[in-house]
Amino acid sequence: MNGTHTCRWQQIHILTFFTLLFLSGCANEPSSRGVSDSAEVRPLTVLVLGDAGETGSALRACASYVTDMHTGRHDGGKFDAMIFLGDNFYNIGLNGPVSDVSGKVKDVLGMFNVPMTDLGRANVHAIAGNHDYYARNLLEASLLFGLISFEDGPIGLTEKGNQRAAALPEWTYYYRMPAQTTYPLTPGASDSAQFIFFDSALPLRTDPATWRPALDSLSRLLAASKRRPGILWRILCAHHPIYTVGEHGGFTVWNDETNTVEYLTQCDKDSNAMGYIKNMLDPGDLCTEKYQQYLDSLRAVVHASGVRIQVSLAGHDHSLQLLNYPDRDTQVNGWPKVHIVSGAASKPSRVKLPIPPQEFTSADTDPKKEGESVPGFVQLRFEGGRLRVAFFNARSGDWLEMGGSRKEFWLDASGTLLSQ
Repeated sequence: MNGTHTCRWQQIHILTFFTLLFLSGCANEPSSRGVSDSAEVRPLTVLVLGDAGETGSALRACASYVTDMHTGRHDGGKFDAMIFLGDNFYNIGLNGPVSDVSGKVKDVLGMFNVPMTDLGRANVHAIAGNHDYYARNLLEASLLFGLISFEDGPIGLTEKGNQRAAALPEWTYYYRMPAQTTYPLTPGASDSAQFIFFDSALPLRTDPATWRPALDSLSRLLAASKRRPGILWRILCAHHPIYTVGEHGGFTVWNDETNTVEYLTQCDKDSNAMGYIKNMLDPGDLCTEKYQQYLDSLRAVVHASGVRIQVSLAGHDHSLQLLNYPDRDTQVNGWPKVHIVSGAASKPSRVKLPIPPQEFTSADTDPKKEGESVPGFVQLRFEGGRLRVAFFNARSGDWLEMGGSRKEFWLDASGTLLSQ
């Protein structure tokens, strides 16, 4: 009798064991409507900031906004990667005394510590700008026994600061030679977006005879990209813009009668002697011969590659812009029609007022601001065959209206801006 009861209890225990094992296995199956599923289908989202190298209220506002988006305190959307578009540390990059480097890095990148740490070095990208190459300041002075100081006229050329920036654990830093990174459009997807990083600062500081290695390297990179299956989007990232309607594009003069920002060439010694002298020493404006020579060289490489680049990203001008120029450069195969400037992360400057549907900008509409850009950044969200571009106003913590009541922009896979 006892043996029979023992056998039955053993059968019950075995049955219970396998039942619990089965239920445990079911519990480990992914939920069809759970969090893990929603994470899997979330489209690739990238934040792009340029010219973030100056501490102050604008940078603090941008950093706070970015952090809130990352943590979910703001509903702008979580992001998978960040890109810094050069001029990462004003006024002379990290080229000062070694004792100043850690403090300078903390003052700028420390504000983005939470999202940068969580994303990791592989998902935070930065490219050099012209200020990251400057060796020293032409003029440095202080007043009131050092309580007030100022610096001006960065000059010279050195790679020391970029070497220091590349060694930082917070990001992956690109200078001198082109590089790329590729992300799936959704986790595990075969279709992807490729970001191509090209150091535009070095060509504009050096003789054209020295450009060949970087251009040849870019040619090889694009050839390899052409052979790779699944790349639906190619985004060209550089510090210097291909087009701009900001100060480096000549839009510098405020007309208080018409309340508009007017054009004044930076390359004519008679009408603008200061701009002319500055560009003789350091060609940073689009009107200069060297700038146009650089762009022609870049166009030639892209044209010969046979690949399509849908969007160009740049900083340099301290404003936010989306320029839609489908009828320009049509003879250059694969050249982007849409050009985005995102250089308003730390010290906004004047920019032309928007003229839709070609030019969308972040000029403050208050005449007292005289066309100054609001601080902010841009978000790219890849939704399969379409790309959504949205600009964010760091001052208000909201989407930025860029003219024509446009707060978001959609591009198709050919790089064409879609109507609202």
